[in-house]
Amino acid sequence: LGADSTAILIEFLDHPERYGLAPDLSDLIVVHAVTGDEWPDTLDYVDRLVLPRLRRAGVRLVQIARAGRQDADGVVVLDDSRSPRRIFARGPWRLSDELREAGTVPQIANGRRTCSIRFKGWVLDQWTEAEFGGASYRRVIGYHYGELKRAEKDSRIQREHNRAAGRTICEPFYPLILARQDRADVERFVLERLGEPVKKSYCSQCCFSGVCASREAHEARLRDHPHIAADVLRMEHVAMALNERSSLYGTDSLYRRLTEDGRNHPVLSAFEELLDQAPYAIYEVRRIYYAARTPDCRTHHGRSCRSPKWWCRQPRTEQCRADHPAGDFEPWCPGHRECRGPAKKGPAWRSVRTVWEGDRRTAEQLIRQFAARHGLALERGETSGIQRAHYLTADGGFPAAAAFAVAAPAGVRDKQRKHFEAAWTRHTGDVGTRWNPLRPLPAPEPPRPTGGKPLIRRAKTVGGVTLIA
Repeated sequence: LGADSTAILIEFLDHPERYGLAPDLSDLIVVHAVTGDEWPDTLDYVDRLVLPRLRRAGVRLVQIARAGRQDADGVVVLDDSRSPRRIFARGPWRLSDELREAGTVPQIANGRRTCSIRFKGWVLDQWTEAEFGGASYRRVIGYHYGELKRAEKDSRIQREHNRAAGRTICEPFYPLILARQDRADVERFVLERLGEPVKKSYCSQCCFSGVCASREAHEARLRDHPHIAADVLRMEHVAMALNERSSLYGTDSLYRRLTEDGRNHPVLSAFEELLDQAPYAIYEVRRIYYAARTPDCRTHHGRSCRSPKWWCRQPRTEQCRADHPAGDFEPWCPGHRECRGPAKKGPAWRSVRTVWEGDRRTAEQLIRQFAARHGLALERGETSGIQRAHYLTADGGFPAAAAFAVAAPAGVRDKQRKHFEAAWTRHTGDVGTRWNPLRPLPAPEPPRPTGGKPLIRRAKTVGGVTLIA
């Protein structure tokens, strides 16, 4: 929906033979993966200026989205037409639905953009597999000349997939890079051809919003859509209530940025009004912080460590390496104190339980009362300013445990791992939560096999209305 893809599409429509396409564009398919959180002005731009061109040329446009939380829910085709009338704003399961339920913001895990993978990449892969089967196809992505590294990574991943499949699944193609067109060239071209400047296409809660557009442009967009801005701020607020470090920009928060500019006062007022009107909850949040695996452990035990040694979690000191060299298969050492280096933080297990629901003022008052009544440490988040009643604080070593109660808007799904309670008791000596949860943990959804085939279904249309829920 953005400038880069629009520029490529205009070129394809005007000069199909130049790009190896049939003159009637019968071999061109435009696919839109609907995340559910695109900006309204982007959708309006495409509806008014792009879709009429697709209709005149008879180009096939397919709009697809995740059908549910699990992959086994499959992909729903919202529209598949050569005369599309509108761009769909959402499907049955939006990215924001998933984030609100989890009480978090978009994450990057090990350099992977997990939200893009789940709501774009996976959806596109499922549809193309169902559409083309064993036939090869050419996949066009709108990376411009300033995004060479992203294109190189994309090509490398696709080569690995092709190699694993033993055939050419698809061939990536980057017209803007071949034409050496950077972002400024693209925006200028689209403006000349469509008569209006195009804004960046990205989700309203994107953690790369500072990259997708300048900070000034992004905040101006938030001011144009205060109800969306308030909703994103609410999402960040809930995420930071459960984890102080879960701000939208890592070490910085969207809320703090907006407070620096007086022009954002209407947005901040809308956010405060939203919090006042929202149903609130008190969450009891418990965490177990495990020690990270050491390089020695990964070297000698591979991806899965089933029989850990002491040096799997505590790195060996240089003195230990000198006094106790590796044996035939793995390091040998009895584990003297001087041989053990400090452990580093590894994975964390989190339990979130709802212990009260009601209005905002009462929830925040109860947190203060909980702290006073039980002699708990009442701490205010350094970035968020949110108060938490801590009854267990992690010490300097690992493994460690921490727990607190906090007030935040309701809606986060109660969740914890299957063996969390046993691990919690083992690490802390406590049994269960300090406060009684309002409801039992939701039964874990059993994994539903897909049979190895993509599940594609079409949205139903009744009386000209598309049913997507």
